[in-house]
Amino acid sequence: MLVYVDDLVLVAAELKEIIWIKNALAKAFKITDLGELKTFLGLEISRERNQRLLTLHQAKYIEKIRQRHNMEDGQPSYTTLDPGTRLSSYKDPSPEGKEVKTADTEVYQSAIRSLMYTMLGTRPDIAYSVGLVSQYNHAPL
Repeated sequence: MLVYVDDLVLVAAELKEIIWIKNALAKAFKITDLGELKTFLGLEISRERNQRLLTLHQAKYIEKIRQRHNMEDGQPSYTTLDPGTRLSSYKDPSPEGKEVKTADTEVYQSAIRSLMYTMLGTRPDIAYSVGLVSQYNHAPL
């Protein structure tokens, strides 16, 4: 049983065990059975019973992140960080004394939080890149 606030996910080897748990919960609490699990905490779940396959993805969550942070025009990449990329903080000296536009710290941190949740849920491949850019949470460029 997985519980988050007032949402429950029940998993068991046998359907009769799930039915037993639901009946026991229904005796003690008012519950609503929403049927087979499709989404939970931003994770989208699809199941192919005949192949015994369970797939997790976060396509809708990622699209919300893109919209919230005005990244809809971003282009897909085969690598999560281009080789040779150099990152810097606005506290670092600007090259050649040029004026550097800084990012809004709260917006930057919000984007990093969202990417960390995505990384933990279904995208471990972005862990290095997210960890690297999160080092600049205090002073993003």
